[in-house]
Amino acid sequence: MASWFEDLEVTERLLRRFPPTLAQEQEWLEKSGKDANTIIWAVEFDGRLVGVTGIHDIDWAQQHAVTGTLIGDKSAWRKGLAGELMQLRTEFAFRQLTLRKLNSGYVEGNEASWRAQRKSGYREVGRRRQEQFRDGRWLDLVMTEVLREDWAAAGGAQRPKATEAGPAARGRPAARRR
Repeated sequence: MASWFEDLEVTERLLRRFPPTLAQEQEWLEKSGKDANTIIWAVEFDGRLVGVTGIHDIDWAQQHAVTGTLIGDKSAWRKGLAGELMQLRTEFAFRQLTLRKLNSGYVEGNEASWRAQRKSGYREVGRRRQEQFRDGRWLDLVMTEVLREDWAAAGGAQRPKATEAGPAARGRPAARRR
């Protein structure tokens, strides 16, 4: 995973710009695995690790959390993986956990992330103007969220459960909990 962050094309629109060391990556995985307020899934496609997705900073009392997805293996880009992962993750958060809201965001210009988030019911709720410096210019951080009731009203609650028509049933990527 650490090698994904060595590729500037991968990190171009991420909040983390510089690669972690292998020790930092291992520390993050260990910490995430022990944290009761974090759920991380490894994303496999065609039998190899291509990314991660997760729900973190879970506030059980207020019923909200922050979400994120990274497809670090560029050979898995433009295959609809992020959109499907976000839909599955959103379904899990609202059907299996007591969450009522998911927060996320993307760096201005990351249209793939915005399309995938929109597909899962996220909507733009604000911007942190000129938050990230990339390629000689300042870009906004676009803040997004999806509420459980908006997700349900948009048909999320009527979608087949992942176990009924999930990625394995369609020969698509499977996200595995780490």
